[in-house]
Amino acid sequence: MAIYDIYVLGESALTISGGEQLDGVSQGDGSHLDGLTITLNSGAWQPVSIEDDDLDFRDNDGSQRLNGAQTIDGTPFADNAAVEAEYGLVLTDGVNSWTVVGFNVNNSSPAYATVEGLAFIGGPGGFPPVGVPLTVTSAFEGPTFQQTEYATPVCFATGTVIDTCDGPMPVERVIPGMAVVTRDHGAQRVLWAGRRAVQGQASFAPVHIAAGTMGNTADVLVSQQHKLLVTGWQAEMLFGQDEVLVPAGHLVGLTGVTRVTRGPIGYHHLLLEDHAVLRSAGMWSESFSLGAMALDALLPMARAQVTRDFPELIGRPPAYATLRKHEARLLIATAA
Repeated sequence: MAIYDIYVLGESALTISGGEQLDGVSQGDGSHLDGLTITLNSGAWQPVSIEDDDLDFRDNDGSQRLNGAQTIDGTPFADNAAVEAEYGLVLTDGVNSWTVVGFNVNNSSPAYATVEGLAFIGGPGGFPPVGVPLTVTSAFEGPTFQQTEYATPVCFATGTVIDTCDGPMPVERVIPGMAVVTRDHGAQRVLWAGRRAVQGQASFAPVHIAAGTMGNTADVLVSQQHKLLVTGWQAEMLFGQDEVLVPAGHLVGLTGVTRVTRGPIGYHHLLLEDHAVLRSAGMWSESFSLGAMALDALLPMARAQVTRDFPELIGRPPAYATLRKHEARLLIATAA
């Protein structure tokens, strides 16, 4: 079974013109929202952990279940509750367009009578702007998108120092064409550098790694989803591998690792020629992985570059095994 996160903005963080609601009152196809405007009132996108028999998060798929009890938009839901992408919408600000899906926990009759929030298509950093009325230009039933096509945060905080082949450099100054130092693949060329500014709250609250905790020579901020390289006997004893990747949010509770709430923060991510771990202030953490992401989910520059120069990157496995949350808890317990 696959386990992955879908980032959802709860209905309480939205304003829909005419006092309308997300609930699928028109047979769950979203057509009741056509022509209305939806305004995102915050950037508090929440990761919802899902267990599935594949990597498609879609409509009418009985294998999609909550991976553990979770609270979504203030409402608690039990482990193993069925979830789906109820309907799709296309939104526009008059210039740019975004595809979104209605995220539904099937806890009502009919199932589409409650839609808890919206998830967004667009890959890393592909969220619409906050505070801008977005017009629904069309609605459609039966959305089917790969998990990796859904929008996710990008990961290094502004100011994080990255070891490049030209010396240490703040991540915001690393641009495509530069080479960075990786642990196992030598110098790697940057194909794409993404950035997004968000409020450092809820799912976007950064994780603070105190100097000396993970080999870092200075304090580092990363997003909760950014994967850090953990090595040592604990990983070997528990998982049979002495080098594993662990999402930073899963390490909160380890001495020196805390989640902090703050105002605006810039998050960055770097796409390399291979998925690899690179060094930031002496700490090893992952570069952006394409995984099974469809090319349409990439920003135009990355899509053009990968299609032309690096088509073999699509679908490559990650550089190291990644621990799930309960596995990371075991790792923390042995390190205590």
